[in-house]
Amino acid sequence: MNAILKTATERRDLPRQRTLLRGRVLYGENASISVDCTIRNLNAKGALLLVPDDQPLPAEFTLMDVTEGISFEAHLIWRRANMVGVTLGDRHDLKSVVEAQLRSLREIWMALAPR
Repeated sequence: MNAILKTATERRDLPRQRTLLRGRVLYGENASISVDCTIRNLNAKGALLLVPDDQPLPAEFTLMDVTEGISFEAHLIWRRANMVGVTLGDRHDLKSVVEAQLRSLREIWMALAPR
């Protein structure tokens, strides 16, 4: 879509799929800090998260889709109260064998995953 034709309310390159997914924001050494969140919409480039209003978040963190067993590198773009807009970077499948640096994320996911 031509950038000139995009409306002020829709500036995304790709439409987002409305969701209601269980998520977790993780940051710190070995993902030592984690916050439950709800993933309200999602596409390959970004997401809208709901987090507690009083929860501080860093500019960069890992977003885990607990339901699907996927993690993303996330970058905070905007925040309004409990709504957080992020862009998504690299995607990692936590259901399969993962590289050494992702093992702690996989362990967290395995503890949270529905059985």
